[in-house]
Formats: sequence, C-alpha cells, structure tokens
Amino acid sequence: MNHHRHPDLRGRRKRSGERRWSEHNSARQTQILRAAVELLEENEPGADISIQQIAERAGLARSVVYRQFDNREDLDARIRAYIMDTSFEEFESVMVLDPEKTGEETLLGILRTVVEWAAEHPNLYRFEQGGRLHGYSAPDSGLTVGRQRLAEALWERFTAVSTILGVDSEPFRPLSYGIIGLVEGVINQYVIVPRDSASRGTEEIARLLATSVWHLFDGFATDLGYDFDRSATTATMMSELLAAAGDQLDRAGNRTT
Repeated sequence: MNHHRHPDLRGRRKRSGERRWSEHNSARQTQILRAAVELLEENEPGADISIQQIAERAGLARSVVYRQFDNREDLDARIRAYIMDTSFEEFESVMVLDPEKTGEETLLGILRTVVEWAAEHPNLYRFEQGGRLHGYSAPDSGLTVGRQRLAEALWERFTAVSTILGVDSEPFRPLSYGIIGLVEGVINQYVIVPRDSASRGTEEIARLLATSVWHLFDGFATDLGYDFDRSATTATMMSELLAAAGDQLDRAGNRTT
C-alpha cells in the first residue's frame, strides 16, 4: 500500500513546491519594481537608471533581476504596469457617490485625487505614459491604456447608477472618453510641464476641471432631455429622477388602459 502512496505524495509535494516558487518569484518581482519606482522618483526625468542601480536598491544581485525579467524592455513594461495598477487603486477608491454631496463636489474629489497624484509623482506619470505596458501589444502605450482604463471605470460607475434611475446611459458613453482627454490635457499642460513659476496650484486646477467637466456633462444631459441641478445633493437628484421615472411609467400605464 505504501508503494501506491508515493507517487501521489510526490505529486503533491511538486505542486506545493511550484506554488512556493511562484510566490517567491512574485515577491522578488514586486521588490524589484518597488526599487525601480523609488529610483524613478528620486532622479531627473528621463535619467538612465541601470539594472545595477535597481538591483542594489532592491538588495539583490544583478543576476537575480535578469532572471526575473526577459530583458530591459520587459522590465520597463512591467514597471509601467505596476505604476498604473497602484495609482489606479487610489483613483478607484474615490470614485464613489456620496449621497450628501453634490455632483460637482463628487467630481472635485475625484479630480483632486488625480491632479494631486500627478503633481506628487511627475516622473512616474511621464514614465507610465512613455511606452508599452506589460500584458498589452506594442502599439498600446501607457497613455492609451490609461485613458481607456479610466474612461471605462468612469463609465461603469455612471452606468451602475443610471440603471437604477432608469436613465439611458448609452448616449453618455463617448462623454467618458472626452472627459478623460480633457483632464489629461490640462494635467500635462499645467501640472507635469508647467509653463512658468506662476503656474496654477493643484487645487485651482482640480476646481477648474471639476467645473469644466460638470458643464460638459450638464450640457450633454440637457440636449438629451435631462435636467440636473448642480447645487442639489446626489440623494436629491436621485430622488427626483426616480420620481420622474415613476411618473413616466404611470403615464404609459394610463395610455394602455
């Protein structure tokens, strides 16, 4: 009987060993990526950061870094993906609707987070946008992927609420991409590459963007027959929309009876 157990035990040990080795490699890669990000933050934009510098910062031998990544291009692509993932987690955490805030206040909270992150991490912002991301094809740079990812996140949040309210959200879909383009253009012009020492502060930029985005959204909504009060709280707007949807259902029911 013991003879029959050995192959199964060996198989389990092998799988367990493979899992531990995979976890070990993942931890090493994260260690290396964090070291690279630290060096990007500390050096001048476009500085040539060597594998040796990254290895030393991570506390590893250079050969270990080479074993974890296919080549330098692969390492850079993974760094960009790491920057995007960590920053996106921060952005997603504020993409929530607070019933007590107005729509414009909610926008301001989101845009303040995005603008402040870019202002605090300009080197990471530039590096992330400057080339291919791991897991994407060559033409897909951090710039294009970042745009799409933020636009889709914004769209998903809007769709989740509009579905509850009975609002047809599909016509608003292009607007989510337009908003991201507007925000990105302003950040690049006034935060990442400011024109002069008198450039506007991050709070002023965030407020300007929040107002601009609100007007863009409100104008689009008005053309589609929706009326949103910028001074009303989210709870109030939702109540009004639900009541309007209920009235429409009642009128439709009366016409069929």
